[in-house]
Order: sequence, then C-alpha cells, then structure tokens
Amino acid sequence: MNMPMTQPQPPQGRPLSPAAQKMLAEVELLPGEVLHYSIQGDGFFLGSNPLVKAAAVLSSFLTTITGGHIRVFLFVTNMRILLLESRQAFCGFARIRKFNAIALASLAEAGSGKETQWCCIHTRTIHIESKTQRYTIVIKHLDDRALREFVQTMSTVMLGNAYARTTT
Repeated sequence: MNMPMTQPQPPQGRPLSPAAQKMLAEVELLPGEVLHYSIQGDGFFLGSNPLVKAAAVLSSFLTTITGGHIRVFLFVTNMRILLLESRQAFCGFARIRKFNAIALASLAEAGSGKETQWCCIHTRTIHIESKTQRYTIVIKHLDDRALREFVQTMSTVMLGNAYARTTT
C-alpha cells in the first residue's frame, strides 16, 4: 500500500535569528521550496568534557573580540536539508562559507543525544546521516523537548520516503 509522503510541520514559535536569516538569504531556494525547520548549532563547543568546554569559552571570547564568529545552521525544507556554516576571523580578513544540500530522499538516519558530566555540564547534539555522510552538530540553546521535536520531524521525512519508495 502506497501512502503519500507527509511533509514535516513547521515548529511553533521559533522565528529565525538575524544570523540565520542572513545565511538563508545567501542560498537560492528551489521553486516551491518552503522552510519547515531550523536549528542553530554551536561551532565552538565540541563535547561535554569540562576542560574542552572551558577552552571553547576562551576561544569563543577571543574570536568575538577580534570581530569573528563561527555559525552553524541546519535548515529542513520540503525538498532538502541545508547545512550552512559561516566562519569569520579578524573582522572579515579571513572568511569561510560552506553550503551543503542533502536530498530528503537520501536521509537514512537522524537522532539526538544528551551527555552530562559533573552533574551539571550538559551537551546536546543532533546528527543526521545521509547515504554517504554523517553530520553531527552540537546544540547550545535547545531543551530536550526541542530535540525530541527535531527527531520527530526527521522521522516523518524518513517514513514519508519509505512510503513513497524514494529510499533504498
């Protein structure tokens, strides 16, 4: 029995940040493409180890006062997943922009995780896996409910792909 592919619903009450709007403006959306979900990652924090987190805070501070940033975004549209990254150092003297587009049909796995050390240092991550690559993003400002919502949204996409027989 073939069921129609259901599209993920937009999250409630999550407007895009100015930085996310700026990054999304640099990507050409396809005709008929609509944004359904967005998450901003943290480019500095790479784990839950307290010493690594302390080094990341220092690195973040030094990068910010010298006019730099690291921004990571994941956007889910009705046609693809966009992974966007912006790095800037020394007020734009060095600048990197990365854009990855992943077809929804190639989405193989999605999940989230939470690690706690010293009873109070939490690290939340999300990951998606396509047929060829696995992406893991550290999330700084989302709670457990939002992470469950992300996994539910991505599960809807994967089930829709299975029903439409667009995956292997």
